[in-house]
Amino acid sequence: MKVTGAVLVAAGLSSRMEAFKPMLPFGNSTISLHIVNMLKDMGIDPIVVVTGFRGDELQQHLSFTGVRFAKNERYRETQMFDSVSIGIRAISSDCDRLMILPVDLPAIMPDTIRQQLMIDAPIIRTVCRGEPGHPIMLWSDVAKQLQSYKGEGGLRGAIENSGIAITNVEVDDEGIYRDLDTREQYQELLDWNYQRGQGYPIRPQIQVRLTASEPFYGPGVQQLLHWIGQTGSLQEACQHMDISYSKGRKMIKQLEQQLGFPVVQRWTGGSGGGGSVLTDKGRNLMDAYEKMVASIQDFTDQAYQTYMGKGF
Repeated sequence: MKVTGAVLVAAGLSSRMEAFKPMLPFGNSTISLHIVNMLKDMGIDPIVVVTGFRGDELQQHLSFTGVRFAKNERYRETQMFDSVSIGIRAISSDCDRLMILPVDLPAIMPDTIRQQLMIDAPIIRTVCRGEPGHPIMLWSDVAKQLQSYKGEGGLRGAIENSGIAITNVEVDDEGIYRDLDTREQYQELLDWNYQRGQGYPIRPQIQVRLTASEPFYGPGVQQLLHWIGQTGSLQEACQHMDISYSKGRKMIKQLEQQLGFPVVQRWTGGSGGGGSVLTDKGRNLMDAYEKMVASIQDFTDQAYQTYMGKGF
């Protein structure tokens, strides 16, 4: 039986995403752990994860899985094909063939992997409705040969210029090319994956409230202050939130009573018909609350990965 390994490329900066893609929630864990577990369930071993940006963090996150790690030290100035080559060098001597898979394609189905494993050919590429995607599977000696390619087009260019026949495997799986470079693409992928019956990823959700003699500040009040700042009117702010004006006034009154200082300055009459603006302390309160919630969410996400991120 042929030994099949995998090169999982996770060295990129994720700059357009503005988040670290390998650690984003997917399934019941994270993108990187989901892919690793799927490959291992298919009997694929060894697996090398090529890291770069935040490599130490990713290595710690996957340390219990038994995968290998290779780091692209020059990840800021090199291309994906350079990371692929590093991965090939790391495991090509230990397997007969290997799969190449970027970390930003977490929605590939196990049946797609099974279909590839059933075929023995020098280069196997998945295709869905005429569009090629990943994984790409190579004989190990072919993978070593492709490393010497210096032309354009990265791995695709190396394959197309190798002169070796490409075996296309037609699969019914859009996950082979549904990557995620932006937050919008990530959300679209989650929605699409849910619609095909795979579920949304699990992550902790927090709601932070400030309490004195009673709870007085949370997401609702924060949103009300936001709209007051945007509109210059408590009445318009209430309309944006679909609450009554009397309820909005009560929320502000309760807030100021608990704090002991005004957060909204109001005036009536005049040519403009009156209005409301945030005080300096009101704006400072909003800013501090937003930063605190973001910090608590980051800590909570890390705790989730520590205690539940391995799946269950």
